Amino acid sequence: MSAGNEDGSCHIESHRTLLQQPPGIAAAGHEPPPHLDAIVVPTIRPWSLAPAVRLADELGCALVVLCSLADQVEQAWPTCQAHQGGVLVTHVPPLVQPELLGFATSGHPEIEIEPSSHVDIARKRNVGLLLARLSGWQTVMFLDDDVTGMAASEVAAAAALTACYQAAGFRITDYPDNSVVCHAHRLAGGTQDVFPGGSALLVDTARADTMFPPIYNEDWLFLFNAAQRRSVVVAGTLSQREYAPFAEWRRAAREEFGDVIAEGLYRLLHEGGSVADATGHYWRDILERRRRLIDNIASRLLLHEGNATVVGYALMSLTAARKRLDAINELACLSFVRAWQADVDAWQTRLADLPVLGDMASAAKYLELADLDRCVIT
Repeated sequence: MSAGNEDGSCHIESHRTLLQQPPGIAAAGHEPPPHLDAIVVPTIRPWSLAPAVRLADELGCALVVLCSLADQVEQAWPTCQAHQGGVLVTHVPPLVQPELLGFATSGHPEIEIEPSSHVDIARKRNVGLLLARLSGWQTVMFLDDDVTGMAASEVAAAAALTACYQAAGFRITDYPDNSVVCHAHRLAGGTQDVFPGGSALLVDTARADTMFPPIYNEDWLFLFNAAQRRSVVVAGTLSQREYAPFAEWRRAAREEFGDVIAEGLYRLLHEGGSVADATGHYWRDILERRRRLIDNIASRLLLHEGNATVVGYALMSLTAARKRLDAINELACLSFVRAWQADVDAWQTRLADLPVLGDMASAAKYLELADLDRCVIT
């Protein structure tokens, strides 16, 4: 497979062969296809929730809005309160439910001590999974607050796909949902695909037996077991608001460890391997491939005749990514994956011990979420 560079072995541009393409909606047996029980929106932009509220109205499902800060609840509530179904608007503090949401990976040396955006969104998505289990929901949709172009009919069709697949995801192709390094690869002439992730993802909660770890590409790791089982299906394509991936070079540095881990693990699936094959030798090879990739992208960008300002910022981002990469060794990768596997095992035990309370208000109370006055059941 060509990677748009001199050494195609550096980078797998597309993971599409690991995904299922929808053959049509076919529910198992004679049961009716699943409907969507709830839309879960982890938000940092409470002023941009109108599309999610409208979608929940059209589908007749519950709406869960999980804010990062308490004052965001007040900003989000006026938009959400008109929803005719059940509504929960709350904030998820960093120390919520440590006995359920405490993970070994959270204490890994490669994870920043202060909460990053990746830690925050992973925590909120895990709260969404717990709410779904406690509420007795079958199918939920994780939806980011910057995703646009959603049609209720397409989302309903995606929900029906969860009768056959563990997860149904939308590919975010405009503006492409990629890491900074992958955006630079595209800018330099590479043919970079987009993998469906947590931005617009429907899951069968009964089979969702993994968690979102506190790392960039947390959604790829959440989907890893399902992808290994070939139980992730492409539900369609959506758009998201455009952003400037190279505007802040620290973004590339913050993404680098998660990009190495996720790309390395998914390469195993292409090679027919499993997590057990991710040895120290394997990670040494992955790190060397990554170094070659970043250096090759930079070399191509130096010859690029496009917008000089954009190229300059892209090169600064690659410099930051390369510096961060140089600080990562195979032991860091190996120990993180071991910790992640231990977290998945612990998570499955915690899910098995959860009661089914049957309604969102009781579930929110069980998790000791704040702002329970914002929970409306109809």
